[in-house]
Amino acid sequence: MVIRANAGDFIVVDFENKLDRPASIHIQNVRYDVLDSDGAAVGFNPDTTTLNRKRYFWYADREGIFLFHDMADPRSGEDATNVHGLFGALIVEPVGASWTDPVNGEELKSGCYADIHHPAMPDFREYVLIFHDEPEIKDRNGNTPINPETGQPESTMPINYRAEPMRNRHPDCPGCAGEEVSLSSWAFGDPATPILRAYVGDPAKIRLIHGGVKETHVFHLHNHQWLLEPNDPKSTIIDSISFSPQQCMTIEPLFGAGSLNGCIGDVIWHCHLYPHFGEGMWGLWRILDRYEDGTRPYPDGTIPQKLMPLPDRPHPPLPDGLHPGFPRFVAGIPGQKAFKPPLGIIGQEARLPTPLEQANFAENAVPGALYSVPFPPDAPLKVFEIAAIQVPIVYNRQGWHDPEGRIFVLKEDKEAVLRGEKEPEPFVIRANVGDCIEIRLTNELPLEIGGNAFQLRTRTTEAGFHIHLVKFDTISADGSANG
Repeated sequence: MVIRANAGDFIVVDFENKLDRPASIHIQNVRYDVLDSDGAAVGFNPDTTTLNRKRYFWYADREGIFLFHDMADPRSGEDATNVHGLFGALIVEPVGASWTDPVNGEELKSGCYADIHHPAMPDFREYVLIFHDEPEIKDRNGNTPINPETGQPESTMPINYRAEPMRNRHPDCPGCAGEEVSLSSWAFGDPATPILRAYVGDPAKIRLIHGGVKETHVFHLHNHQWLLEPNDPKSTIIDSISFSPQQCMTIEPLFGAGSLNGCIGDVIWHCHLYPHFGEGMWGLWRILDRYEDGTRPYPDGTIPQKLMPLPDRPHPPLPDGLHPGFPRFVAGIPGQKAFKPPLGIIGQEARLPTPLEQANFAENAVPGALYSVPFPPDAPLKVFEIAAIQVPIVYNRQGWHDPEGRIFVLKEDKEAVLRGEKEPEPFVIRANVGDCIEIRLTNELPLEIGGNAFQLRTRTTEAGFHIHLVKFDTISADGSANG
């Protein structure tokens, strides 16, 4: 549950408990009378939890994110309430702001996603993402979920009461293998987790909340950055941040949706603690290039909801026959592995663009930067020829080693590394500010890994090259297969 108010508002909450146990609403960092509205039973204070109804009074004295949750039972286990989702947030907007539903433009009483309007400040998209601890999820048959790769029970990590674990997207499409397709909407449809939407260039704020009481998470947003200290223009620019239980923060992506280079497409965001990512903690930011009226189907036949333009921004271009809007111009077959982008692949999957794809190329498009070009035409070019190879890695004089180490190397160094003449080392390349960097990656890894006491035999038919903190075309150069 997400509710909103303006700074300076006096808030009255009438809480009704329909559970068979005491419950409450306890809010953090908002002013209230601890004797009347704490939502807890603490010390010699009156018990402000309830089995029936309770009225709480809050004063929103400043803008921000304010987590609330049940304090009648603050434990972390399955027999408590937090792990089952009894939490929410109050978002306090500036004085004079109003908020509307991004689908229909009507006044919004509550909801995780809103368009925020102000007479003196730019409108923006607001997305509230509440990360959880892992509940003891059951599958549709009432059983503990099992990872199909390991055969072992696996946790589930939700966001906003939704999760899309990779075990639910186990490949069964032609030519698909493992993780390479688990994030793909071509193979599996869109995830159940939040799909944030915006038109390219829309200002946006992500209200990031940890509603749980146990785990730490790392939020990462592809191809976008923000200031660590949002009010300091000289602050460190980041694209990932750790946050702990009960912590809240606002992320304001620089240059809005699409960032500096105006990228479009499906930008993935996720917890960068990899087990959490694999257990469902990820979603998409769908950045649109054409007006979405809620009537035109995606390639798989699903019809997305309408997305209202922000009133103080130019109306997004209307779709037409040659420009139907993302993702409709992307070539692919629903239910199958996503196609590789045109022009950038050499070998079996190399292909030319379809006429529809080419009609949507950015001006001055080049292989690897087709739908947004992140560099000026006169940028100096640096080319790196890189191979992904398998080689044993010895970690110390005692001979501890990984017989199936997998590393990046410059192609010119590959044979020396494979012959043992050059020690494997983490791959580091350098460039100057303002350079255009062209990565030419060759996958020379074996088709399988493991089959021993330490690693299950796993198909590894794909390799990618994903980078943080620099600009690239999301559709053709992210190094993954997202959305």
